Formats: sequence, C-alpha cells, structure tokens
Amino acid sequence: MEIRRLGLGDGVLLRDVRLRALQDAPYAFSSWVEREVAYTPEFWESRVAQSASGRDGAVFVAVENELCLGMAGGFFAGTERETATLWGMWVDPSARRRGLGRELAEALSAWARGCGARRLRLAVTDCDASRPAASLYRALGFVETGEHEELASNPSLVALVMLRPL
Repeated sequence: MEIRRLGLGDGVLLRDVRLRALQDAPYAFSSWVEREVAYTPEFWESRVAQSASGRDGAVFVAVENELCLGMAGGFFAGTERETATLWGMWVDPSARRRGLGRELAEALSAWARGCGARRLRLAVTDCDASRPAASLYRALGFVETGEHEELASNPSLVALVMLRPL
C-alpha cells in the first residue's frame, strides 16, 4: 500500500476515487455524484494542480496494485493558516479496518503541520452510517466543538465539526 500526494496528471485518478466515494457514501459529503460526474477533465486536473502546487491544498490517496482505495484532502480557508480543513476522507469498503483512514489522516496532518497549521478541522455527518468514521476521528484525537453544519447535499442532515491539535 502506498500513501501519496496527488500530482500533475492525476486528474483521472482523483475523479475515479471521488465518484466512487460519492456513490458509496452519499450521506458523508456536501456534494453528490450527479453534480461531479458532469465536471470536465480540466476541472479534475485543476484540482490536482492545486494539490501539487504547494501550500494551499493537498490530496492524498492510498494506492494498491494501481487501484485507489482511499483519499483525504486538505485546504486552508482564506488567509488564516492556523487551521487546515480535512475534506473528502473516504476508504473503499473492501479496504476498511486496515488502517488506511489513519494513514491518510496522518499524511494530511503532516502536510498541514509543514504548512504551519496548529489545528486540523473536519466535519462528519451525524448519522448512523457515519459512526465508524466519527469513532476513527475520535481515536485520532479529534474532539467535537459543539458546532454543526448543514450538509449541502442533504439539508436534512447535519455534520458535527471536530478539531485536532497538530
């Protein structure tokens, strides 16, 4: 298993893993398959270019035998650099409970620390299907802030905001 940061030319890989994540766990994301399947190849390449370009964002993937089994992305909102946000965390059902989620989160944490962040922020949907993810985040040191966010893809769901010191 290789955990690596996406680089230039990885747009097809990002598209594939992102669409699989949205199909598998639509309750976990603020977007939806129908929306993202329409994105152009240029869109996906621009996302990868942002990841490859440096300090504003990064996407890490878990690859085994040329199949992407998971992803985790991160970004900084605006000019504030003390808190990085983890987004798009997902592990293929066939690869769960092998430590990939932990490895992806740690790779993203290392990137954020290297960029000067002191905290990592995420939002996890408050529903039964997301309980394993929330348990993983707690085991990684994330704690709930008491904040909630409406899920754009399904306004009947809310996401719990969690923070972790780096």
